[in-house]
Amino acid sequence: MSQEDMAAKLRLQLLADSAQDAQQCLGLFISSHSDTLEADKLVRDYYHEGNNWVWLDGKDEDFIQKAETTAHFLENEAQKIGFTPKAFYTTEILKELKHFRTLDFDSTNTSVTKTMAELELHLSKAYMRYALGQRYGFMNPNKVFNRLDKRKEGGYRIIYDIDIEQPDKDFTKQALAHANDENPSLYLAGLENLHPIYKQLKERLATDSTTDGRLRILCNMERLRWRHIQKTDHTQNHVFVNIPSQQLWAIRPDSIFSMRICCGAWNTKTPLLASKIRLIQLNPEWNIPNSILRDEVSPHAGDSAYFARNDYFIVHRSSGDTISPQKITSTQLRSGVYRVTQHSGPRNSLGRIIFRFNNQFDVYLHDTNNKNTFTYNKRTLSHGCIRIQRPFDLVKYLMPDAQEWTLDKIRMNIDMSPESDKGKNYQREHADDEEPLKGIKMSYISVNPHIPVVIDYYTLYPNPETGKWEIWPDRYEYDKQIARQIKPFMP
Repeated sequence: MSQEDMAAKLRLQLLADSAQDAQQCLGLFISSHSDTLEADKLVRDYYHEGNNWVWLDGKDEDFIQKAETTAHFLENEAQKIGFTPKAFYTTEILKELKHFRTLDFDSTNTSVTKTMAELELHLSKAYMRYALGQRYGFMNPNKVFNRLDKRKEGGYRIIYDIDIEQPDKDFTKQALAHANDENPSLYLAGLENLHPIYKQLKERLATDSTTDGRLRILCNMERLRWRHIQKTDHTQNHVFVNIPSQQLWAIRPDSIFSMRICCGAWNTKTPLLASKIRLIQLNPEWNIPNSILRDEVSPHAGDSAYFARNDYFIVHRSSGDTISPQKITSTQLRSGVYRVTQHSGPRNSLGRIIFRFNNQFDVYLHDTNNKNTFTYNKRTLSHGCIRIQRPFDLVKYLMPDAQEWTLDKIRMNIDMSPESDKGKNYQREHADDEEPLKGIKMSYISVNPHIPVVIDYYTLYPNPETGKWEIWPDRYEYDKQIARQIKPFMP
C-alpha cells in the first residue's frame, strides 16, 4: 500500500472514530451562533433536523479534493461577481483541509473533532450562500422593500409585488445533495443567471474600478437574480416601465417606441409589479382613493366651489344618492360612508384614456389633464399611478390590427380629429347633432391577447430603444436598500 493510500485510510478512520463527538461539536456551534443570513439559517435547520453530514460523511475518500475544488471555485467566482471570498469562508476551508491533508492534529490546539465540525459547517454555509444567492438572490425584495413605508393606519405599504421564484422547503437538501457529485462546482456554476443583460453587467464589473460605478452594477445584477414568474419574452409584444428613467417602452419584435411618464412621489411610490393589460377605458370617471379622500379632499367639505372647480361629486355608497358638498362634513367624508368621484371629461385627472390591468393597488397607466408635467426633469409627482405622455400611441400599439375607422371612433370619443375619409365624413354629418357620438360611443375596449406589462426599477440598464447603456437616479433609494443587504458579501 502506498503512503498516499495509507494516509487516505487513516483519514477515513479518523472521521469514523470522531464522527459522534464531531456531531455534538457541530450542534454546539450552530446553537451558539445567531445566524442573520437566510442561507445560514437554512444550513442550521438542515443539521438541527438530524440530516446526514454532507462533506465529511466518512464514506468519500476524495472529500479533500472535492472540498478544495469547491473552495477555489467560490474564491474565483466571488470576485467575478464583485464579492469577497471571505464571505464564503475560503481561507478557513483551505486551512482546515490542510490539516486533513497533512494529518496535522493534536489533542490541544487542533483537534480532529473541532476541525471536522468547523470544516463541515464552513463548507455547507459557503456552498448554500452561493447557491441560494445565485439562484434566487442574495436578498429577498419582498421582505426588504415591503417594510420601508409605514402607513398611517399601521403596518407597511406594499411596494414590491412582482411574483418571483422562491426556494421551496426541499431546496437545501436538493442543493446539498450535489455535494456528492464528482464536481459540485458544476452545479453551482449552473445556477448563475443566463440573462444577457446580467452577463453584460458582469462584464462591465470587470472593467469598472470606481466605487459608485461598481456598487450600481452590483445592485442591478442583484435585481436580475430575482427571476420573475411572469416571464417576459423580449421577442414578443410587451410594455416595460422603468421608474428611475421615468420612461415607458412599448416593445414589438420589429419595433420599439418610448414615451415619458410621471410616476409616484416619494410618499406615494409607484409599486413595482407585473401584470397584463386587458382593457382600455375611454373617458373614465375617477373614484378618488380613500387615502386621497382622507388627506386632500375631506378638508374641503362644505366648499361647493372646490368641488365644482375639480368636477367632483359626492355619492352615498349604500343608497347611491348624490349629496351636496354643502351638506357634508370632513368627518363624514372620512367615515367611509361616502365616495367622491370626478366626472369624466377633459378636466379628469385620469385624462381621456386609461389602460387597466389586474393589480391590488388600483394603479394603472393613464392619460392626464396636465400635459405640462411631462416637460419636468423630475416627474415623481403622482399618487402612485403612471401618467403617460402619448396615450393614443399606446392604444394603437395595443390594437395593431385595428382598422382606421375603429381608431377614428376612438379619436372622436376623446375629442381628437378623425383621419380616415369615413371618419371625416361622419364628423361633418354629425357636427351639429346633440348627440354627435350616437352609434359610435365607446367606453371599454378589450385587449386581446392581453399584453404583459412590467413596472420595474433599474438604475443601470440598456435603453431598449437605442441599446445604449444609461444611468438613472436612484429615485426611491432602492439601490441603498440593496447595498445594505449585500454588504455582508462586499469586499
